[in-house]
Amino acid sequence: MSQTPLDGRKYDVGIAGAGQLARMTCLAAWPLGLRVAVLGSPDEPAGPVAAGVISGDWKDPAAIHALGRAVNVVTLENEFVDARVLAEVEAAGTPVYPRPASLSVIQDKALQKALLDASDLPVAPHVVVSHPAEFAAVGRDFGWPLMLKSRTHGYDGYGNATCLTPDEATEAFTRFDRGEGVLVEGFVPFTMELAAMVARSTRGEQAIYPICETIQRDHVCNEVVVPARIDDATRARAREVASLAAEAADGLGVTGVEMFLCEDGSVLVNELAPRPHNSGHYSIEGCETSQFENHLRGILGLPLGPALLRAPSVAMVNILGTMNGPSQPGLVGALGVHGAHLHLYDKREVRIRRKMGHVTALAGSADEALEIARDAVQKVGL
Repeated sequence: MSQTPLDGRKYDVGIAGAGQLARMTCLAAWPLGLRVAVLGSPDEPAGPVAAGVISGDWKDPAAIHALGRAVNVVTLENEFVDARVLAEVEAAGTPVYPRPASLSVIQDKALQKALLDASDLPVAPHVVVSHPAEFAAVGRDFGWPLMLKSRTHGYDGYGNATCLTPDEATEAFTRFDRGEGVLVEGFVPFTMELAAMVARSTRGEQAIYPICETIQRDHVCNEVVVPARIDDATRARAREVASLAAEAADGLGVTGVEMFLCEDGSVLVNELAPRPHNSGHYSIEGCETSQFENHLRGILGLPLGPALLRAPSVAMVNILGTMNGPSQPGLVGALGVHGAHLHLYDKREVRIRRKMGHVTALAGSADEALEIARDAVQKVGL
């Protein structure tokens, strides 16, 4: 693709947002000669590495329209952007990927579950509860505990709650309900959480990244092991489920598919993310083509790159804030860990559980890769 867009617009791609996902997408764009603009401010993580910054907030319709006028294609780093506004940008002549019509379904967890149901994909039992009085009956049907989820704007454990009693469910309902009810799921007795990034292009190509094992802490992804430590039959089933889920969501670019491996060996879809995903960050060093590069390739109609691993095992460990205050990472110690690939997101303030960066390690075994990555994260000391 030419660096000079055919219609005279300055940027090839515009990202609604300027956080760490936008940052890593911008970094993937430069070697391809692609110019990416972000919507945000210069001091956000993507600001210093973007080809341009469109000042504004992704929650502001006027700012989204300004982004659409400045770029050839609009994409997202979160699924919370108003799909109606994105549809207006699309109608004005700028393609938006994922498509706004698909996004409007995926960004509502209840509609997302209904879509997966309609596509005959396996999911946990679920229902939308509109009043706390319903919890007694739902608890009898599904059993306790129940998992409550805000239908929109939930991420990293915010908007999720595991409830053991009707009183706990009522308290969570009060926090999560925005007048549209709350999604309630039966608790899944899983043995492992799995994920896969599925890249799909406007050319009709697809590339499925290896099934990875995700290890959560307080509903936040803490560690990722690739390939997941599962048997070949389970791996094949998880790949099939991930592929079908991304297709059902009409994913373009990268779709993150989170799954549960259950005690009986079945695989259930947990949630979809219509964008690059935290559990795919390992792909920057760990795969022949990173999820961020393939996201760009997919939405621009360029050939997808191979998603093959570059080592027998890859591990990624998130750097999660353990305190509140200014960010003062321990670079010397972390960079002294042989085999560790450090990524800091350039966030000036640390908050407890905030994602400040990640470390990836490639090795001959999962245990070796995890040991390297954990050592470097500990030495960062945030």
